[in-house]
Amino acid sequence: MTIKAVVYGVGAMNSIATRLLLDKGVEIVGAISRSESKVGNDLGEVTGIGRSLDVVISNDAHEVFERTRPDVAVIAVNSYMTDAVEQLRACAEHGVNAVTLSEEALYPWQTSPEITRELDGIAKRTGATLTGTGHQDTYWVNIVALMMGTAHRIDSVTGHASWNVDDYGPEVAGDQQVGKTVEEFDEWLASAERPPTFGRNVLDALVADTGLTVKSVTTNTRPDIAETSMFSRALQREILPGQVIGFTDIDEIVTTEGPVFNFEMSGRVYGAGDGDINEWEIKGEPDLALSNGTVPTQVTTCTQLVNRIPDVIAAPAGFVTVEKLPRLRYRTFPLHTYLGR
Repeated sequence: MTIKAVVYGVGAMNSIATRLLLDKGVEIVGAISRSESKVGNDLGEVTGIGRSLDVVISNDAHEVFERTRPDVAVIAVNSYMTDAVEQLRACAEHGVNAVTLSEEALYPWQTSPEITRELDGIAKRTGATLTGTGHQDTYWVNIVALMMGTAHRIDSVTGHASWNVDDYGPEVAGDQQVGKTVEEFDEWLASAERPPTFGRNVLDALVADTGLTVKSVTTNTRPDIAETSMFSRALQREILPGQVIGFTDIDEIVTTEGPVFNFEMSGRVYGAGDGDINEWEIKGEPDLALSNGTVPTQVTTCTQLVNRIPDVIAAPAGFVTVEKLPRLRYRTFPLHTYLGR
């Protein structure tokens, strides 16, 4: 039986995911968006598929779930659990499995424990599975965990990653303070009640996967500054020299057992010659290093979202994080064949 999916959020990421879902034999039975300009339009036309999908975009998640009874909701709306809880709660209440690109949902047990426990309880009662995935699933967690498994002793694990703000739209560019002066950035940083960094959730997942215990957590942030004039596609404006083009978060977790985990992640507007990076270094016995070269982060975010669907449908009910799922696999055939349907 074909997997039935609802596309929740109809922006840049789910526009890519819509095509991937169709290529993998998934039946898209509904679509949900907050955008008034998209509601009432056909999903295929809005996402640039080039043909009608006979799926009208709605702004009423509960009506869509009741009418379509999907196997899974594919969510690409926001980054943090305080915002994502609305979509995830709707899925859980209707017993709909959900796979989300919300970065904090990768491992939210330490950063948003109350929300996560609430969602976990609802999902267990209704039989739904909720999972956060995306680029970080493999590139920042599972591939690093596999490499750690080749070490006899680990003293430190250090990661460096970057991503292009312009690939993710104006809301993300605003979150990254693009176009602000350094003074405005410093004022924002000093007063902002910031949600957890994406790197914090990555390190939490790595520590949880090893069974180590957290002794201390620190985060530092520095602005990335334009050296020359740069154009931001997301904001459709010029960024002048000396203005902020994004920022870099540096997270560190010291464990009780000794190993220290560091992750430095930069989200900024790219200039000519810039590209996404993913580099990790393990110090210990032996020393180990990993570099993925220029990684197409936007695409791999969506491919992992889609390839995770069979794992999420087959997983136990509740809020299940990726280190508890099987290793990610390439899916050649229609996704339902991996469920024995």
